[in-house]
Amino acid sequence: MDTKRIIYQTALLLFMLVFLCSCFNLNIIKNVKSPDKYFRKAYRQIEEIHKKYPRRNGQAHTLHVWIYDGKGRKLIRASAPILIVNHVMDSGVDTDRVDQEFDFEEKYDIDWDGIKDLDQFGPGLLFELDDEKSRILIWLE
Repeated sequence: MDTKRIIYQTALLLFMLVFLCSCFNLNIIKNVKSPDKYFRKAYRQIEEIHKKYPRRNGQAHTLHVWIYDGKGRKLIRASAPILIVNHVMDSGVDTDRVDQEFDFEEKYDIDWDGIKDLDQFGPGLLFELDDEKSRILIWLE
């Protein structure tokens, strides 16, 4: 392999790594006794989204997922662009259909076709769970 090609491939790989790392936001906060102050901030963001798009007819660009593990006292906050999420979901659908030995859809009761295009739901709250030990909040912005 010639040197120019190696340099080009290395530069392309570095660009892709930087691009993908800048697209995702992952934050883990440890030793959280009460996640209320964090989740209030998220609910305010969601409320603003619902005011701006009361009929959820806007275009969603970002998926946000917040998970609080009360047992481990950790708050995990993640966000990713919808385009990348949809690409990953499409890959999951393709993998599930190709790999007949392991039926992911049946084992985990996931309907890939129902959730593979998340942006169809428009901006706003997608899922909320709040029990005594855990909290999950998923929304589109």
